[in-house]
Amino acid sequence: MKKTLYYFTLFALFLASCDPMADIYDELEDLNKGYSSSVTYTLTEDDYAAIADMITDEEAADFIESYMYFTDEYPAAEFIPPYLPELFPALREGSSAIVTYKFNNEMPEDLSLYTDMDEYEIADEEYVSADGVLQVVKYYSPGYNPEIYIPAVLNEAVADPSAGDRILVEYKYSDVTPEVDMEDEGWLAFWEEGFSVDLGRFTAQSVTGDQVWIQSSYGGDDFVKMTGYSGGAQENEDWLVSADIDLTGYEEVSLAFRHAANYVYGEWDNLAVMISTDYVDDVTTATWTELTVPTWPSGNNWAFVESGNIDLSAYIGETVNIAFKYISTATNAATWEIDWVEVREPGFPVLGKDPVELETVYEYTSGSWKVAEDIYWITGPDYDAMGSPGKYDSFSSSDLPYDYIPALLSTLYPIAGEGTEKVVIYQYYTGVPDVGTLTLADRYVYTEGEWKSTYQYVGSVTSQFLYSQGKWVFDPTVIFEMTADDYQMIVDWVKTNIGSEYINSYGTQEWYHGAGSYYINFDIRPGNWDESVFSTWQEAVTTAIGNALLPTKFPDAQTQVSGIDVYYIVTFATYGGPTGRFTATFQCTKSAPDPEFTLVNGPNPL
Repeated sequence: MKKTLYYFTLFALFLASCDPMADIYDELEDLNKGYSSSVTYTLTEDDYAAIADMITDEEAADFIESYMYFTDEYPAAEFIPPYLPELFPALREGSSAIVTYKFNNEMPEDLSLYTDMDEYEIADEEYVSADGVLQVVKYYSPGYNPEIYIPAVLNEAVADPSAGDRILVEYKYSDVTPEVDMEDEGWLAFWEEGFSVDLGRFTAQSVTGDQVWIQSSYGGDDFVKMTGYSGGAQENEDWLVSADIDLTGYEEVSLAFRHAANYVYGEWDNLAVMISTDYVDDVTTATWTELTVPTWPSGNNWAFVESGNIDLSAYIGETVNIAFKYISTATNAATWEIDWVEVREPGFPVLGKDPVELETVYEYTSGSWKVAEDIYWITGPDYDAMGSPGKYDSFSSSDLPYDYIPALLSTLYPIAGEGTEKVVIYQYYTGVPDVGTLTLADRYVYTEGEWKSTYQYVGSVTSQFLYSQGKWVFDPTVIFEMTADDYQMIVDWVKTNIGSEYINSYGTQEWYHGAGSYYINFDIRPGNWDESVFSTWQEAVTTAIGNALLPTKFPDAQTQVSGIDVYYIVTFATYGGPTGRFTATFQCTKSAPDPEFTLVNGPNPL
């Protein structure tokens, strides 16, 4: 018996030691526990849609799915953490995720000044040149440079300007200088219709009968026609009515058209040209006056004749509608054809290219108006040249400005020098019904061979999220690269707190830490920072960031957010010994007011 028990015990031990499922169970248990890791990820369009699907707030969900960016009202800190388990289901306690996403940034106050300028549109009567050409064409061109003529217009239009005043001037411009025959004054059409496509700018209204005005062509000539003949003469009353024609601002106006008529048989009262000042959409309720037509066709063939000029000067200042009224009876049904219609004013023949609307910012300086050289307003032709933005003459979340503007600036300023700045003003379609299209400004700086944006209405933001206490939470670490405005904050801080003797004559460079906003870097060459105060350039730079920049840029900083310490990872540029980009990490060690920041590590080269 003892021997049997002994063998049974050995067999049981053998089975236990060789159980193939034991290791699998251990592995499954480890998997259920997850693991700790750090990951980096950029949200895609599909991610924004997936995040929206998880949001119970319908308004927030619709916004994020439609516009694919976060805002202060719909913060990434709230909506990204619940989505991270979907992206990284195996990550657990101690994990971190660095996520890049789109965020709507408020425009800095200094840039807002550029979007609130007064506007002035050059009126037709303000296009004036000594030779009379501008009075005729009413637009500028290379031969009639707007920079020569607009200052004179502004001198008359703007009372008591002050130095630094800016005005956005809207004007017409053609890139081809026009040729004008000043000895051949005649009548020039400012409203016309040639009927090449359907009824063009006219509409047909039938009061009586089944026949209607239609578009036709013969021998390469397009026209509209009306006949009441269909298997015999039919009773009809039909009108061909023009779109609204605004006669405001003209001194002399006439109507002319080319027409043919056949089978009239002397019944000229059945054909009439009418005018109304109160027509809306029903010819029977409007007040009509018959116009006297100087020249009628013979009435018995298809030969076109010109009507001659019909004086409309009595209607100057009004908005009118012109109509061709046709009547046929059971005994007479003529055919009336209209080849073209023109509303004219006296003028001179012009050979050139049609103008476009442009906008340019002018600034009052040294007692005169001049083009503001540091400001560029993006115009309609600029958007067209960019491609997709030209569809609506604006940027949007699908056509981001900083994807297009650098190339535009490179074309406009091909020999720009290092540190050149341009404030670029543009239109941005938000997609938000109550907001629509905004006028925004951005400061671009030419640095290291390319134009770089200092502000992005919708820009890429990188934030860190931590897996803490069983869930993902937003890590309030602030990560940014210093811009020209940041370096200027340090310069201004030194001027106020250390002394103006450390500031250059332009007010853009300080020699205490070496910060400069013009070149957007720290100049760390010997003698360009105070070696009697700092033992190394690293100490000078990190002191500038920790003592001057961060307290100024983040006056409301807190030591913790949701129980997590707040860090600031700052990227900056240096020039001279060594030249490059570095990062330094700071921790907020005292909350606002008067927050304090302590260097944790760095500078570290990138």
